[in-house]
Amino acid sequence: MNCSHAEGYDTEATGHYSHAEGAYTHATTSMAHAEGQGTYASGNYSHAEGYASTASGTISHAEGSETSATDSYAHAEGYKTVSGGASAHAEGHSTKALSSYSHSEGFFN
Repeated sequence: MNCSHAEGYDTEATGHYSHAEGAYTHATTSMAHAEGQGTYASGNYSHAEGYASTASGTISHAEGSETSATDSYAHAEGYKTVSGGASAHAEGHSTKALSSYSHSEGFFN
């Protein structure tokens, strides 16, 4: 039994207990949640929201526009931010936190 839920336009919820809503959203792993437009939640327990954001790390969270959280427990928020290290956090505009446990915020940091 899958127990996933998809709503909206061209949404996909294929992971167990996953949820996709909005337009062109994809929640493809266990308990993943994608919402907004063009978002991808492909890490187990991940959450992607906003526009063109991707949460591919386990228990990762990407929110905003064109953000990416690619490692376990990573969090990216804002505009074009990348959180690529385990437990890393990037926020603001075009910031990158690429090492484990790192934090970047502001503008182009």
